[in-house]
Amino acid sequence: MIGQVILISPIMMGLTISALSGVDKTIRDTIVSLGATEFQAIRANIKEARYAILAAVVAGYGRAISEVGAATMIGGNIRGVTRVLTTTIALETSMGNIELSLALGIILLSLALVINILLNRMQQR
Repeated sequence: MIGQVILISPIMMGLTISALSGVDKTIRDTIVSLGATEFQAIRANIKEARYAILAAVVAGYGRAISEVGAATMIGGNIRGVTRVLTTTIALETSMGNIELSLALGIILLSLALVINILLNRMQQR
């Protein structure tokens, strides 16, 4: 898990910084001129960029869920201890168990689809 966090952090930070820098500067100036504290101004900027920040989270999640290399290098792909779904798919494919690897791939895609649908519903609120 630590390897995945290290892997996706630059992607998510870059997209989040880009989202926050895209917020119009007059919003912060208006909020501060109305008497808001610095914390309230930061919170308003985050609220303005929330959809782009959520897109950064989805991009990071997509990157993490599809990663095989970091999980194998750090975790070692030990059965029952550090094996995850993506490394199991790679292992089963290399062993020639195509049916099992396809079934696991469908499970992985279904999981990603459900997460994306939930995040999309959150955006529509």
